[in-house]
Amino acid sequence: MNLRRSIRSLLVFSLAVVPITSGCGSDDTNPTPDAGLPSDSGTEPDAGTEPEPDAGTEPEPDAGTEPEPDAGTEPDAGTEPDAGTEPEPDAGTEPEPDAGTEPDAGTEPDAGTEPDAGTEPDAGTDPFTVCEGACQQTDVTIQLDSNQRTLTSAYFGYEEPENPGDPWELWIELNNGAPNECPTPTSDLPPQLVNVYNVTVPVGATPQMGSEEGEPRATLVDFDGVLTTAWFLHTTNFTFTPVAASLCPACLRDESFPASHFVAFTVDGLYENGALSGHAYATYCPSLNTVKRRK
Repeated sequence: MNLRRSIRSLLVFSLAVVPITSGCGSDDTNPTPDAGLPSDSGTEPDAGTEPEPDAGTEPEPDAGTEPEPDAGTEPDAGTEPDAGTEPEPDAGTEPEPDAGTEPDAGTEPDAGTEPDAGTEPDAGTDPFTVCEGACQQTDVTIQLDSNQRTLTSAYFGYEEPENPGDPWELWIELNNGAPNECPTPTSDLPPQLVNVYNVTVPVGATPQMGSEEGEPRATLVDFDGVLTTAWFLHTTNFTFTPVAASLCPACLRDESFPASHFVAFTVDGLYENGALSGHAYATYCPSLNTVKRRK
């Protein structure tokens, strides 16, 4: 006998209705007179002996005795600073910043220096589909009166709707049985389990709440009977809040599920004599699927 399936059937029966809705100058010297210039002895000058100085006795300075500065002695046009001696700053002496001295478009950050669309999470890195660290832990506490238990494992499957146009739902099992063991019809039963159902496949972190049949609900099944002796204990008020998810109901057709296939959430529920609260990270478990057989 498939006990888990039987429990599910009983649960369905107990609810009466189970909707299935997920960057140079010249060198001139005065001539020195030689010995023949003064009159020698025995020679008296006759009438014509008064020598008159010829033009050569008294040297007259020729044009070369008094050096006259030639054109080269006075500074010519080249001695005065020409336009090149007094540098007048031309356009090149006073650097005026040209277009290259001022930061051009390349010195200022262009569009490539600012984060482009690739630096922000794009459609492939939707934060809602990321769950790391503590997000991947399951720690849910259920307490009834003075007794409590902690549920440390979570699994989910898909519920196909009765009407094709309706949203898919999730069937989730929280339990305190062997870890990492997808529940199957033949696996060992845990001491306690809580089924969460009537929650649509989440596409965001919008809470789903319920307090009546057909709305989100959490039902306790206590196989050890330490919390309750009732077959099924339903919440009277329940809130299911998605934290992150990577889901694909349509992948059921060819079972091409994403590599990361999970749903993380928090639960807050009330029972007549107790409460349910905590965070869970549920992994996919095919045995929890319910698919309609259509003609």
